[in-house]
Amino acid sequence: MAIEGNKKRMSSYHSEEQTLAHLPVPSAAEIAHSKHLVDFLIAEIEQQAGVISFRDYMNHVLYRPELGYYSAGLTKFGIDGDFVTAPEISVLFGRTLARQCESIFEQGCVRQILEFGAGSGRMCEQILLALAEPCLYRILELSADLRSRQQDYLQARLPVELFDRIDWLEGLPTDFNGIVLGNEVLDAMPVNLVCKDGDWFELGVGFDGQRFCWRRYTDDSEAVSAIQLIESSHLVLPEGYTSEINLNYRPWLAGLQGSCNQVVVLLIDYGYLQEQYYHPERAGGTLVCHYHHRVHYDPLIYPGLQDVTASVDFDALADAALLCGFDICGLSTQAQFLLANGLLEEAGCAELEMNTKSQLELAQQIKTLSLPDEMGDRFKVIGLQKNLDIEISAFNNRR
Repeated sequence: MAIEGNKKRMSSYHSEEQTLAHLPVPSAAEIAHSKHLVDFLIAEIEQQAGVISFRDYMNHVLYRPELGYYSAGLTKFGIDGDFVTAPEISVLFGRTLARQCESIFEQGCVRQILEFGAGSGRMCEQILLALAEPCLYRILELSADLRSRQQDYLQARLPVELFDRIDWLEGLPTDFNGIVLGNEVLDAMPVNLVCKDGDWFELGVGFDGQRFCWRRYTDDSEAVSAIQLIESSHLVLPEGYTSEINLNYRPWLAGLQGSCNQVVVLLIDYGYLQEQYYHPERAGGTLVCHYHHRVHYDPLIYPGLQDVTASVDFDALADAALLCGFDICGLSTQAQFLLANGLLEEAGCAELEMNTKSQLELAQQIKTLSLPDEMGDRFKVIGLQKNLDIEISAFNNRR
């Protein structure tokens, strides 16, 4: 059944016509690519009695083999893609992170790094070039296209002796010891959408013959139970309130925990503590789409051509980590973490070899990474560990 009367939901997402009006027009090749995914999704919806969960929809549009956004051969990162991440913004990001890695290694952690979803490869490049001593660097990348792009990029930019230390994986290693890094990995996990209309229910996706549309999916699910528990712990949420529930944290962390012996995990992403995430005024949730550096709020258009993300609930993430057997090192804003690990010192060293124009560009990069209204407060860093007792100075609030 189609959703009607959900004014808060619909006001948070522009109409399709309004959204398309301010987005670049896809190329003929992009439209043809998306058409294959659209046909697949329509068939899935028909097989499921007219509606699939949003979580399944998001999983398909992002990760469906050969068709999903992260699985196909589209350029995703940088100027020619859809968005930029911190390593594309400044080399200082990776250099500062390398300082933290050195501190962890010096405290007895095995000198090895595992990065989840290395994106463009720039963070790997920055860290390997900045480390005082080389280490084995493993990249877990599920996308064959991204794996190939990373290999080409890093082979062209790293000395042979450093490139040879990189090992690409298609699944979790066994008995891993070292540091695990994940930058903007959690926000790309498929989420369930829940909505309040008297009672809570889960939103799904249907097809009305012309376009994808919102439909009521189920009143009884793990996601519905989760939002009911959250509401009982915080303020009562208004009618029409719509938000996300990420049910992937615990299984993802359980898999990681089971593959590691002694490990420190650093996860960097944008998000909120639970009380802020599910604030009554955040009535449309945090779901956002990126297409050619335009931000919009309609995940039902351009299947396979755009990134779809949701902010991280860091309280839920920490609770899942504890249930999986990790210890919590702490949580900080990205600004606190980078500044505590020598962001300004790294900038000072870099400035010595720069002209005035480059120095001004560097100053802008620092602002983007660290100012509260840029990435500084919106992005956070959570640290986990297993079978180690590592002190991370940027964290002054252990759970």
